[in-house]
Amino acid sequence: MGLRPDIHAFKKWGQNFITDPAMLDKLVRAVNPHADDVMVEIGPGSGALTRLFAPRVKQLHAIEIDPRMDEYLEPIRKEIPTFTYEHMDFLKWLPPSELGSFRLMGNIPYYITSQLILQAFKHHERIGDVHFLMQKEVGKRLIAPHGSKVYGILSVYSALFAKTEYLFDISRHVFYPVPDVDSCFIRFSFDQHNPVSAEIEPHLRQVVRTAFNQRRKTLRNSLKSILKDRESIVDQFDLNLRPEQLSPADFLRLTEVIFIPS
Repeated sequence: MGLRPDIHAFKKWGQNFITDPAMLDKLVRAVNPHADDVMVEIGPGSGALTRLFAPRVKQLHAIEIDPRMDEYLEPIRKEIPTFTYEHMDFLKWLPPSELGSFRLMGNIPYYITSQLILQAFKHHERIGDVHFLMQKEVGKRLIAPHGSKVYGILSVYSALFAKTEYLFDISRHVFYPVPDVDSCFIRFSFDQHNPVSAEIEPHLRQVVRTAFNQRRKTLRNSLKSILKDRESIVDQFDLNLRPEQLSPADFLRLTEVIFIPS
């Protein structure tokens, strides 16, 4: 469904609405919804994807920050009883216990892509998989191997928390308004063998962020504030390496060496 001419996309919310029917169908086929799925959609907007997904699943709950979209979402809610929505910033949203386990999808704002991905990872124990439409440049960073120039914080997290798949490119011309960059479609799949425990995750976040915030420095220098009074780890880990030289598993091991004394 198109937007009324007098309703403009808000730049402050990173709104770019998909208008191409063929692309909408391709996205649905990639997600492959099932009749027993509970799904959560971030940023349904005018409901273009919502109308395609809602009839195919057991329950679809949408989180939309823009109250103007009531005009488009309310008719879907009345038509399809298993569809619900609320006005909320996903970064502040906590999945209610009655929702159970769910699949997550969304055409997410480019300017907060990293925060949304990390927020999804926080709830990985409740989520079967995530399908996000995002800026192509960010998608490439997610799957970058260590040693690559674009390898960074998101690369480490996406490798440790999920099986990350770059599904396909998406042209900027399927959106209104047309963004300045091309996009891509990414899938994160979670299982029960996540190596990052709840205990170690905050420390891992600190180590990875601190290291990459000064990525040209060796770990000995970039992590100086964290390594204070922990000089004994020099016998267990090579601190002369730079962050891009460490694999995601190396970052996890480094964090355990620092914060979980043997």
